[in-house]
Amino acid sequence: MLEPPKTTQSPPFRITRASHLAYTVRDLSRSRDFYTEVLGLVVSDEDRDTLYLRGIEERVHHSLVLKRTDGAPACIRAGLLTEDEEDLEKAKFFFTQRGMRAEFVEVPHQARTLHTTDVAGTPLELYSKMTRAERLDQRFEALRGAGALRFDHYQIAAPDIQKAASFYADLGFRIVDYMVVSGQPVGIFLHIKDTVYDVVFIRRPGPALHHYGYIVGGINDIIRACDVAGRLGYGDHVEFGPGRHSLGHSYYVYLLDPDRHRVELLPPPSYYGDADDGPVVHDLTGVPRVTESWGLPPRSSWLKNASLFEGTVCTSPPPGGPEPSLEAYLKMT
Repeated sequence: MLEPPKTTQSPPFRITRASHLAYTVRDLSRSRDFYTEVLGLVVSDEDRDTLYLRGIEERVHHSLVLKRTDGAPACIRAGLLTEDEEDLEKAKFFFTQRGMRAEFVEVPHQARTLHTTDVAGTPLELYSKMTRAERLDQRFEALRGAGALRFDHYQIAAPDIQKAASFYADLGFRIVDYMVVSGQPVGIFLHIKDTVYDVVFIRRPGPALHHYGYIVGGINDIIRACDVAGRLGYGDHVEFGPGRHSLGHSYYVYLLDPDRHRVELLPPPSYYGDADDGPVVHDLTGVPRVTESWGLPPRSSWLKNASLFEGTVCTSPPPGGPEPSLEAYLKMT
């Protein structure tokens, strides 16, 4: 069995957390209603072609950027926050030395920003400073939907997740959970902040964005999001859950936005600040239920569908999937 990659204690530059996502949608107005009314995100700024959103306890200008498109909706970039601007210079040197394109660009509401890609082909956006905004978690009269608090993590589908995890371990990310089937890694869960997770890789065709997560106050907020979604005509967009994860041990629900981008809502996660906590290896060979402590497995659409990245080529891993679908599970019972 392949061993979990080792985390370096001296990374080439400092990343503090996964910070934001940018992707395209067909109808900004409809997306605005979904994210503000169902998730409870706050609009920081908007114009005819772009919508900036943040959680109610976030002081950064945005953690989600939606851009209007006339084509197929896609993910643009995943964001990582660095400690300071010097780390951006070090990051540019790191990526350039490895033959990976890296360039500084101008991005609204962000200071100096670096565009590059990781070894899985995920388009990345690194920055150290963003325009500040007012925290709104105490404006109870204005809270909507789930009252999403803050951006937490994102999950990338990729064919070679061992290679991807080694890359991030070299950047100082720690592996919390390491899922294997027949000795081969099928899911690798990494973090760099003091809670899980920041970046997750799952063995599927990619690179593609499987989902991203926002923290909510608790299970009641998850239920409220589902209630509001149903009331507003998005009942069939409640794709998976509510349920409880066996990995990470949190409650969850997965929702699809109007363009079928997937977002997870979950309560505040467990603390994982002790550096000597090693990865937990989960052997899922022959296990009929993988991601949940109770309830039914996810349907095949949750396993197979993901948001493609603009301008990237999607490739598939060798045959063999990580976990059974609801459809497969029902056939076994």
